[in-house]
Amino acid sequence: MTRERQDRPSRTDPPTAASVSTVSDTTDASDAPDATAVVLAGGESTRFGHGHKALATLDGEPLIRRVVGTLRAVTGRPPIVAVRTADQRERLAAALPTTWDVRFVRDDPSLSGPLAGVAAAADAVTTPWLFVAGCDMPLLEPHAVAALFERAASRDGDRGDGEHARSVSSNDDRGRLKPPAVVPVSGHGREPLHALYRRAAVRENVSELAPDDGLGALLDRLDGVEHVGFDALPESVDRSVTNVNTRTELARVAAGCEVRR
Repeated sequence: MTRERQDRPSRTDPPTAASVSTVSDTTDASDAPDATAVVLAGGESTRFGHGHKALATLDGEPLIRRVVGTLRAVTGRPPIVAVRTADQRERLAAALPTTWDVRFVRDDPSLSGPLAGVAAAADAVTTPWLFVAGCDMPLLEPHAVAALFERAASRDGDRGDGEHARSVSSNDDRGRLKPPAVVPVSGHGREPLHALYRRAAVRENVSELAPDDGLGALLDRLDGVEHVGFDALPESVDRSVTNVNTRTELARVAAGCEVRR
């Protein structure tokens, strides 16, 4: 774990174009999709026990700081943190450096779970893409995130924000719909909390969803989602999607045992 963490871009210093470009050997930062990272932190952490799990520490660092810092470096801009209550915002903001300029949004009250945070973030940003992750993913790997950016950029020639814009590749002169989302797929299924969503696609479809729907329901509504198998991504993606729901799972991660769910 130590060696791999040393390979990460700095999560303390302000990200630069040079540091962002180092997260992938094949991705040029200038070709990456224009994306804002969204960290979902509005859950009640009922399985974790006392306290918000985003404030639990790994290697002496709060999970929220690890996640936000990594995504800030990869995207080159302050992430959005989605919370449910003003108290959550106050406590999480205290765990983050003020110089990171992190923005907070309140979950959409008409929705629930992760979808509520994604919907609120889609209304708060102007970038064409959102990269969505949970606050409980302490092993997020820049190379794995950047590989998804590269995948989206290769489908997104003019970086248009419209869900139904078309791009033409040298291998397909008929053109194709630009994907409304780019989602990793493992042996466990889709990984919607380690995925890119086109902002326009979220905004155009969220009103059709039920209050208790999740991100899976959103993805099911979208036509042309790009599903990317783990075998087409860096090996670090298996670590990157790891999330912790209990203190036992966090202890296993701290001991070097990865936890998927």
